[in-house]
Amino acid sequence: MKHNGRLKVKFDFSFFAVVAFMIFIDTSGAAVLSLIACILHEGGHLLAMAVCGANPERITFYGGGIALSKSGMESLTDAKRLVILSAGCSVNLLVATACFAMQGNDTAAVFGAVNLIICIFNALPIGYFDGAEVLELLLTGFVSLRTAEKVKKIVGTALALIITAGVIVYCVMCGESVSLSLLFVVLFLIQAQLVS
Repeated sequence: MKHNGRLKVKFDFSFFAVVAFMIFIDTSGAAVLSLIACILHEGGHLLAMAVCGANPERITFYGGGIALSKSGMESLTDAKRLVILSAGCSVNLLVATACFAMQGNDTAAVFGAVNLIICIFNALPIGYFDGAEVLELLLTGFVSLRTAEKVKKIVGTALALIITAGVIVYCVMCGESVSLSLLFVVLFLIQAQLVS
């Protein structure tokens, strides 16, 4: 798909609504650190795309996070596509490692934890997360695209159900109430799987 080479940035109203809500309920400052970690994640994808010769058309900031169009990847080799898909998680993991190396710095420790969580979260083979796209790409080396998509859907649904059940069991067994942020994460996982 050819385009004029200009990267379009789109901000959806839901992005501002979610950011405002998270900042309002978050007293620790982790919401702002999470936003920075998400920007670093997408920056990793952008850098890898530039190195591999793919030109993204747009970045969309929306209530579910930040989405980078990965158009132009169809013509790339599987190895380059794998590099692009894993670049966001790799950046988050590198930042987390660097932050954890700064012992005694509480802000760095929180930022490291946020980056690690975003890395793990995006590596899950659920919905439209990077892990799901990596799983599909790896599967197409052995089975047809249609079969790979079905397997990806089954794995994503099963994992989303297991995580949801795990949260419920944890809350019941420990007598804990579900925090708003944990509920938000579970709902986001379910939504990501249903929309994909």
